[in-house]
Amino acid sequence: MGTSDGEKVANPKNLNKLHKKLRLAQKSLSRKTKGSSNYQKARLKVARIHAKIKDSRLDYTHKRAHSTNQRKSNCCS
Repeated sequence: MGTSDGEKVANPKNLNKLHKKLRLAQKSLSRKTKGSSNYQKARLKVARIHAKIKDSRLDYTHKRAHSTNQRKSNCCS
């Protein structure tokens, strides 16, 4: 990822770990009998991992925007 002034920014590394967890949880879910209580537990686990991925992406973009804004306002003042 890069900014308009040419600065290179690395992608967040924690997403790889979450995507691996998601892949394993979805594989486990696919093996469960639909409608069983174990299926429901596995489904909730997959939903929680999806929420964590969403939250970490939002957090990362918020932190990047905040730090960029802080640097730009400090140099222009």
